[in-house]
Amino acid sequence: MKWLVYMYPKSWRRRYGNELIEVLNQTDKSFKTVIDLLLGIIDAWHIELSERDIYGYRISQALVLITLINVFIILKVNPLKEVILVEQVAMFAVLIAMLSLFLAIVTFIVSLFKFGVKEGFSLKTKLSKTSLGLMGVYAVCITTFLVLIN
Repeated sequence: MKWLVYMYPKSWRRRYGNELIEVLNQTDKSFKTVIDLLLGIIDAWHIELSERDIYGYRISQALVLITLINVFIILKVNPLKEVILVEQVAMFAVLIAMLSLFLAIVTFIVSLFKFGVKEGFSLKTKLSKTSLGLMGVYAVCITTFLVLIN
């Protein structure tokens, strides 16, 4: 029955694998236990796959939205230089960029301390992905700033 533990996702096995093996050693090997394990495997994979899809989709939606807002600002503000002070909009863009850079650095440092250097530099953790997304926001806002000041 220990072989059923290896059907769980890798991240789940790292977190709960040893505990499950200990519980399996203490329980009887019945048909009900096998069914419970199979249902647990299905549930663990469902959670694993839905978290990956939903999180990546949310980050990409946020980056697309921020990019569209910045493109709209560039297209609408440049022709209206007399009506709107472009410097104020550019200042707002650079403030958002600096805030996102600060948050990206803080998130990256937290990822390094929480998961270690190897996992912190990979894109396997949500904190690393969030840090990368915030760097994307920084790049888009700085580009908007540079376009507006020229």
